[in-house]
Amino acid sequence: MKSPRGTTWSPHLVLFTVILYFAFTVQASNDCAPSTWQRGEFETPQLSDPTASSNASISVSSPLEANPTGNATISPVTISPLITTGDINPGQVNCRYTGSTERFEVNHHTCALLAKRYGISDESFFKLNPGLQLDCGNIQADTDYCVRGFIEPLRAIDGLCGPPNKNATCLGTEFQCCNANTFTCGNSPEDCAAGTCYEGACAGDSVYTTTGQCGRQHGYRLCAGVWGDCCNADGKCGTGASFCAFGVCQLGNCTIPPTIPGPPSWLNGNTTDGTCGGTNFFTCNVVYGNCCNKNGMCGSLPSDCGAGCQSQWGTCSSSSTTSKALPSSSVVTTSGPITTSGSKSSSCAIKASTTTTISSLPR
Repeated sequence: MKSPRGTTWSPHLVLFTVILYFAFTVQASNDCAPSTWQRGEFETPQLSDPTASSNASISVSSPLEANPTGNATISPVTISPLITTGDINPGQVNCRYTGSTERFEVNHHTCALLAKRYGISDESFFKLNPGLQLDCGNIQADTDYCVRGFIEPLRAIDGLCGPPNKNATCLGTEFQCCNANTFTCGNSPEDCAAGTCYEGACAGDSVYTTTGQCGRQHGYRLCAGVWGDCCNADGKCGTGASFCAFGVCQLGNCTIPPTIPGPPSWLNGNTTDGTCGGTNFFTCNVVYGNCCNKNGMCGSLPSDCGAGCQSQWGTCSSSSTTSKALPSSSVVTTSGPITTSGSKSSSCAIKASTTTTISSLPR
């Protein structure tokens, strides 16, 4: 027989168990549900910043708008009409980048400020914007202007290039080197070689001659390839002594004679009176002696070249002298009279080779 208490609590326990089950199920569903994203939700929109050079060529037609789902809407990007996107004729401006006058105080200096900001010359700025007056008087506020580009050349679409073909360029075509022998565009090593390539994907005729004429007489063009590697004094390319020899060759692989080393520094001393160092910074030479002794005099005696020798003003010997007095070149100046065999006395400077001292001189 079941107890009344057990009969009363049994439905409640069942209900409580069911509630706990659903609670944990809901929690697990929130934790383990797969994450999903809408298309474009995390894409970075392209915004126009007129003060940043990296975004000067684009502008945004409208700001970002939030939709009810919380996803960002990508605004359409408008390319500046100055950027060349279609066909272009030779002589027209092929603009690749623009800068805006937004947030500029527009006046006669704005053109120069724009050119400076984008690292181009004033002349280039006006070439890229031919509609502007040279005094910048008609520049407009909040307007794009071309700051990167070039004047579109005549392309050698038919494969014919160079002077015989209105100076059409091979650049921008399938074959990018203009062969100066045929004036046709090509891509072979021969077509693009220095001395053969007239223009295109090479240094061109402005650097390496394609006619064999070179040097100062012909725009300092260099010789290369089939023309040889030396330009002689007559402005002609070639090889051999008549083109590359010293005194004949003006540019290229010229023969340079070996350099003859000059005399040692001690032979070229600049002393004029036999003194060395001091306030004149004189150096010794073979005339007065190659060594500058401790007294600031040039000489060649062992004591001149040994202890006390000043190597910055002459040569010095590696051997040292002893404490014994050795002959040396010196200047002795006396302020008192020196008595000679006669009765005359004088004050003088004596340059001598001697072992005596001042105290031993006669008075």
